[in-house]
Amino acid sequence: MNEQLQIGKNQSIWKSVSVRLKENDIAVLNSKLKLNGFETFSEFVHAWIKGEYPAHENNEQVERLINRIRDKGIRDPLTGKFSPTFYRNVNAEDMLRDLSKRYAYPKYAKDLVRYFERYVEIFFTKPELIRSESGHKRAWICDAMRRFGEYYDRMFHNPELKLLIQEIIERYELNRKMKIHDRVWLSDEDYIKRMVDIILKIEGELGILIKFALYSGLRGEEITYAHDAPICNNLSGCMCKSLHIIGKENGYSVIVLNRIVGQKHSYFTIVPTIAWNDFRDLRIADYQQRKIAHSLIKNNTDGKTSFMDLRKFHYNILCRSEMKEQGAEILAGRAKSVSAKHYLIYEIDKMIEQYFIAWQKYL
Repeated sequence: MNEQLQIGKNQSIWKSVSVRLKENDIAVLNSKLKLNGFETFSEFVHAWIKGEYPAHENNEQVERLINRIRDKGIRDPLTGKFSPTFYRNVNAEDMLRDLSKRYAYPKYAKDLVRYFERYVEIFFTKPELIRSESGHKRAWICDAMRRFGEYYDRMFHNPELKLLIQEIIERYELNRKMKIHDRVWLSDEDYIKRMVDIILKIEGELGILIKFALYSGLRGEEITYAHDAPICNNLSGCMCKSLHIIGKENGYSVIVLNRIVGQKHSYFTIVPTIAWNDFRDLRIADYQQRKIAHSLIKNNTDGKTSFMDLRKFHYNILCRSEMKEQGAEILAGRAKSVSAKHYLIYEIDKMIEQYFIAWQKYL
């Protein structure tokens, strides 16, 4: 290896390094540099010195990735050419705009793009490192990568990247043992439709309990409260602790709970009157019944849905309706009490109409 000494203007000592190779090996070197994401030998050396080279290390996973990318025609979004690091040239702002059109909750789209930018390099080069992350974080990472695959397919009409992403997730078991119960998420509409169709086919007393939970969006303890609490017939602004029921001629009822326990609020909800009457006729609707209903839902959906997901489905469906996020937040008990009172007094008929339209495809 030959060295040439050079002194820069900042008095740093620089050396030029050259390597002697056979003429036939130069083409091999250039090919291997490109396979590992480098345009020149100089880029490779500087990346190696800075400690960036392990991100490009040509291990078995990277070899499989490179072959799959080449064979399936996955191209760099910027250059349109084959590149093992195609994901680096993804326009994050454009991806955010695309996802924002598909999710009613803006923060969800932003969080997906943020997780994509942070973990995409690791996901495509050393996905086994993601296994050490918490279940909550792995769920976000997997969601972000799946949405990236869908975005890529919409942009370039090539579904192969979606298949590759799913293959990586399953091969490295990145989606194992993920429990996210505290997150109100926005899911694909087709997925919700499939799950709701299965859930609504459940019959008997448990089916009645499940339907009420889905239509009302109430939390577990609130469901029991709605079943057990006495009903007051005074609808002239009564402030007692009993339930107040406003029945409408269009077949829907407004259930006014005004229940506050700690930080959990439940002002009022809207349900089909038939579902409400059937629910109140149940002999019992306590924790044990909800637990049995939970197991039944898990069994009927192959473990994809649980009882607590019914509240999330309710939120999703209303967010996508004319009620939008603001109305969904009120029925979910997360809005301010002033807003809830305003809607109950002045906007309730409009909310019922929006609720009716939102649920038509599911009823």
